[in-house]
Amino acid sequence: METGENRWSKGIIFFIIMTMAREGPIYGNKIVNLIYERTNGAWKPSVGSVYPALDLLTKKGFITRYKEDGKVMYKITGKGSGFVKRIGKKHINNSPMLKFMGKIWMDALSPEDKASFLLNSFKNIVASLEGELKYIQSGLENKKQFEVFLMSCEIELERGLKVLAEARKELIENEEVKR
Repeated sequence: METGENRWSKGIIFFIIMTMAREGPIYGNKIVNLIYERTNGAWKPSVGSVYPALDLLTKKGFITRYKEDGKVMYKITGKGSGFVKRIGKKHINNSPMLKFMGKIWMDALSPEDKASFLLNSFKNIVASLEGELKYIQSGLENKKQFEVFLMSCEIELERGLKVLAEARKELIENEEVKR
């Protein structure tokens, strides 16, 4: 019987592969290494889970297989791109399932692990922000749409900074009372 972790990784690998294929041609070991890098070493799927997923995605018409310089490569099809786009639109914006899974994930962490996870998440977002902004801008239809996106991000970041500042202020006030 499979463990919960094995079932999860087998399910998510399909979406991850197609998302990576949207970035450009991929191959099995590249997928394994990219996942390992992007999760900061937290997850390194086996080639035994990647290659069957590649085969199934090829059979379903989401990616195509070809050879280049003696290497078996894969690229996403129009059908695959459309699927990733539909899933993204359906689940990324305020998805109850995404919120539910995020809550389950966070509930499983100790306070120390939560703190470390959040701090590392903030660092990773800041580190990738410039490149991601250029990518997002290149994919949006007009300058006004990008400006609205940036303003929305600023508002959310300001809300987050306010929450952090209030928590810090409360901590300082409570420490002064104890002295």
